[in-house]
Amino acid sequence: MKNSDKAIGVAKRTKSFLNPGINPGVIIKILLKNWYYFILGIVLALVGARFYITHTMPVYRVYTSVLIYEEENNTGADNDELLNGLGLAGGMRNLENQIKIITSRELTERAVRGLGFEIEYYYKTVRNQIPLYPDIPIEIKYSGKNPLPQNVELGVHYIGNDEFRLYSEAQGLNLKAKFGETIRLPEGDIIIIANNRDWFIKNQEIDLNFIVHSVERLVKYFNSRLSVDMLTRSGSIIEISMNGVNAQQDVDFLNELTAVFQDLSLEKKNMEANRRIDFIDNQLVEIRDSLVITENRLTQFRSAHRVMDLSVQGQAIISQVTNLENEKARLSLEANYYDYLADYLLKDVTGELPMVPISMGIEDPALTTLVTELASLQEQLGGAGAGEKNPLQNLLSQRMRAKKEELMETLSGLRRANSLASNENNDRLARVNSQASALPVTERQMLGIERKFKLNDDIYTFLLQKLSELQMQKASNRPDNEVVDPASELYSQMVAPNPPMIYFMAIFLGGAIPMLYFYFVFAFNNRFRKEDIDQLGDIPVVGNIPHIKGNSFIDIFENPESVIAESYRLVRSRLQFVTDEKKNPVILVTSAMPGDGKTLTAINLAAVYSMLGKKTVLVGFDLRNPKFARAFELTKESGVSTYLIGENTVDDIIQETFHKNLSVISSGPIPPNPSELAASPATAKLMEELKSRFDFIIIDSAPIGLISDTHHLTAHVDSVLMVVRVNKTLKDMMMLAINETMESNERMSLLINDVDLKLKRYGYGKKYGYTNETKKGNKK
Repeated sequence: MKNSDKAIGVAKRTKSFLNPGINPGVIIKILLKNWYYFILGIVLALVGARFYITHTMPVYRVYTSVLIYEEENNTGADNDELLNGLGLAGGMRNLENQIKIITSRELTERAVRGLGFEIEYYYKTVRNQIPLYPDIPIEIKYSGKNPLPQNVELGVHYIGNDEFRLYSEAQGLNLKAKFGETIRLPEGDIIIIANNRDWFIKNQEIDLNFIVHSVERLVKYFNSRLSVDMLTRSGSIIEISMNGVNAQQDVDFLNELTAVFQDLSLEKKNMEANRRIDFIDNQLVEIRDSLVITENRLTQFRSAHRVMDLSVQGQAIISQVTNLENEKARLSLEANYYDYLADYLLKDVTGELPMVPISMGIEDPALTTLVTELASLQEQLGGAGAGEKNPLQNLLSQRMRAKKEELMETLSGLRRANSLASNENNDRLARVNSQASALPVTERQMLGIERKFKLNDDIYTFLLQKLSELQMQKASNRPDNEVVDPASELYSQMVAPNPPMIYFMAIFLGGAIPMLYFYFVFAFNNRFRKEDIDQLGDIPVVGNIPHIKGNSFIDIFENPESVIAESYRLVRSRLQFVTDEKKNPVILVTSAMPGDGKTLTAINLAAVYSMLGKKTVLVGFDLRNPKFARAFELTKESGVSTYLIGENTVDDIIQETFHKNLSVISSGPIPPNPSELAASPATAKLMEELKSRFDFIIIDSAPIGLISDTHHLTAHVDSVLMVVRVNKTLKDMMMLAINETMESNERMSLLINDVDLKLKRYGYGKKYGYTNETKKGNKK
């Protein structure tokens, strides 16, 4: 029970050792040991960063700022409300809509077409394409549509004497021509003119390349790089910027874009003004004809009847009639506007804003407010441009429907009031006409003609006044935006590559990559490492054996002062504490895996014990794979296996060596049942026989982690020495071997084999004495 508890405790300790997590101390030791990898990594990263910086095209940021007018005051008109009611100062005031318009493909296309960026000229280096805009050394001329293929790279190779070769691998084109000479192509003729012949002479080894881009490709290229930001949260100044390798080209594009943006705003205002001016012009044509006719009739009547003016009564009547007729005209105009507005509300019109009442001389504040709000919603809905599934689009549509319903109710009431007012006006006009019937016939006829003339004259004068106001407003129209800072190459900013950031990232990655490499090597390495020695806990480690080349067994006897000999002497001294200085101790040497060095350890351990003058026997109990018999040139005909089956006695199997005090018992012939033989009572009897004859018994057994032979031996020995080889023994196999060993014998210790002692600190030289790496002399 005690042994079982001990084994459980050791199993827990070994498990925690084999899976300790990330030990910062171990990681730091590994990193410090391999410091030169970090230096090398940082140097290589810095060289790569320098290469990247010097061979990467710089990217520049150019920008322009635009002020968006939120409100516009028209100080040049007497009636601001009238002019605003015409809609000439409205449109595109919503800041988000303005940003949407600026980034629209249509505006970008207008700017691109105005600049002539259709052909892109450049030359190639190892990694980059160097643009030639704006100093383009050639010019391509053609009539009509460009006959060159679109989106295909073409090249001009200068031969000399104004001769060049025009080629395209994609199109299979290869023509020889001269500058200024007509080149016939399948789609038409072109002429290539040299604007700068010196460029070709200085760069004869460089070919000039160009591509004829389609408008769609250019629009996508420039539009994708556009960025619009608000400079302040509460203000209405926006910044339009873009990043690119050709700062001057981007400057020209931004300036053209803002110019087109202003033209678009002004174009919309003028279009609305022209629509209203055309309407009034049509009305003036009709009224002008009526006015001329009535004026001629009045003149003819006065001439025929020799009547110049009406009587006092007649003048009073015509004054009343004129006022009533003007009111009738006003009511008729209101009725016509109400009919227009009713038809507009019934239609689903999205591209046309409604005319507000004040533009027709109708001064109704409630109606004007409703129509203005509807026009604003209509404009926002047209500028949203985000599809039916956009929540903002749906919200605007709902608000428009509600506003139209509210406007229809108001309009219904106004039409009833207009109808009542018209009826009353007709009644009053009929009463005045009845008074006119009492006048003389001549005066009564003249009264009717003059009444029509004055009515037409008043309407004509009113329309002329409106036309003049509209023309004044059109002349004073200005865009809804203003360029605050035009784009300029002088104020461009290089945004890439960023040398400080790149060098910082190079240093970081140059150190991080080796660190990650060693971390993953450490984390996922299942083999026992030298750094794991410090984590063995309570398991005793009796020694560290350095890396051995050749036959170290002979080396111990021939060079007793060598590093190997001193290492095993240290193991011998420490084993005394493990065996509690028992008389005639039996030490079992095993390992978790083959190749860990257990046989060589058993031989060398037996050798150092024999060098004490103690009778030592080395027993080969690896019945499956006997090895050390070859080292001593012993016979294999008899040994442990023949003793266990009863064929030989102890005296028959003990073989003397050429070294004093060292005897050997080989494994003998390989038996068919080695595990059963190791478990037989003969094994215990053999141990007792050997204890009575030798001072130290060293047993070389099979690896305990693979087969069961060694398990039967652990109960008959005083101590188990397990050999662990650095960078060879698997941790899980080692844990299994330790746990299984502790179940039967708790006196277990570890021997770390194949340790690299080439450290930059004081250590052992070839002979016993302290030495360092740079000076190999002994110190006394």
